[in-house]
Amino acid sequence: MVGMKIGICDDEKDVAFQLKAYVEKYQTEKKCACEIEVFSSGEELLLCAQEYAVVFLDIEMDGLDGIKTGELLRRKNPDIIIIMATGRQERYKEAFRIQAFRFITKPFEEEEIYEALDAVSDCQCGEEEIELFSKRAAIRVKQREICYIRACYGDTEFLVGDQVFRKEISLNDLENVLDQKMFVRVHRQYIVNMGWIETYQDGRISIGGQCITVARRKRKEFERKYIEYDIQYRGN
Repeated sequence: MVGMKIGICDDEKDVAFQLKAYVEKYQTEKKCACEIEVFSSGEELLLCAQEYAVVFLDIEMDGLDGIKTGELLRRKNPDIIIIMATGRQERYKEAFRIQAFRFITKPFEEEEIYEALDAVSDCQCGEEEIELFSKRAAIRVKQREICYIRACYGDTEFLVGDQVFRKEISLNDLENVLDQKMFVRVHRQYIVNMGWIETYQDGRISIGGQCITVARRKRKEFERKYIEYDIQYRGN
């Protein structure tokens, strides 16, 4: 959740800032600095909908209510994670239309907020950025954008889309930096991003236009992690 932008939308100012305090306490305890913004209406939130990864959205608001706001959010930002807040459980069914990720009830309880944020963290892969270099120019990319990483003649190459970047770091050190839910070492020369694997068969991975062989001693571990990734994180 590091660097993630979180929106809180509720037309009751005191309630919104109470929720913000819970989120701030969570990120302090978890050591995950996020940017948090409070909005007092659905209309206000929709002006910058594409900027946010997660939004806490009150169902009952004046003007655009939470359900209508959620529908419009989905059109503008299909990947946004919506956590619905309400004091009326009978309205939960409506929130399924907007693919709400979780529900929290009013009045808020710290434990329930923490559980919702833990669930968000568990389903997110590769959101942290890493600094790479191209012709000595530094650029920051999200880890999930990296297809695979290759050790090459004392240097390390990163395939990002159709571009190759470099960084002076060993694969051993990278294993401690990268999101282990998404990246796996398959060979002494390669680390792959399981989210970019096109096919896998008989110890061979097709990824980013490259065929990479999984070392025999790593196949069992790789296959276990790949199945786990496919079940828990694919499409998140």
